[in-house]
Amino acid sequence: MNWYAIYTHSSFERKVKRDIEHRASIEGLRDKLGEIIIPEEKTVEVKEGKKRESTRNFMPGYVFIRMDPDEELFKMIREIGGVSQFVGADDKPSVLSEEEVKNVLGLIEDKKDKPKPEIRFRKGDKVKVIQGPFSNFTGEVAEIDHERARLRVNVKIFGRDTPVDVDVLEVDTAK
Repeated sequence: MNWYAIYTHSSFERKVKRDIEHRASIEGLRDKLGEIIIPEEKTVEVKEGKKRESTRNFMPGYVFIRMDPDEELFKMIREIGGVSQFVGADDKPSVLSEEEVKNVLGLIEDKKDKPKPEIRFRKGDKVKVIQGPFSNFTGEVAEIDHERARLRVNVKIFGRDTPVDVDVLEVDTAK
């Protein structure tokens, strides 16, 4: 079996995976089908004071599939709603190299266990600190450090703007 990449309509990845598995079973092609992988990562965000975990696709529009190079299976996959095409030239699917597969699987494995904080704030947004020493202070986002998932928030302390660094998960939208 070889690895192939499929272009899908964005946010149709899970539906495409389900449909491929379902149709392959119905059409007797399941034994020619291996793994189907959607590159996803866990994210954490604070909404209304509560931490919520969710899953997000970090390579939207791609589904990776290990399968036998079978024309009947290629044709079936192309006909599934949400599938744009296989990655390749001249409508011929290209086999992914071992290096490409290792890179994608490595990324998925790296992102599997450690949830990434979802940063939904912008510079100038009003926020309320909900945890830590500045809990219940409100302020304005002055800077965003995407790499470390931290914010610099200007809060009023004794009537003066004071910059404080907080984790993204320690703030919520001010009401």
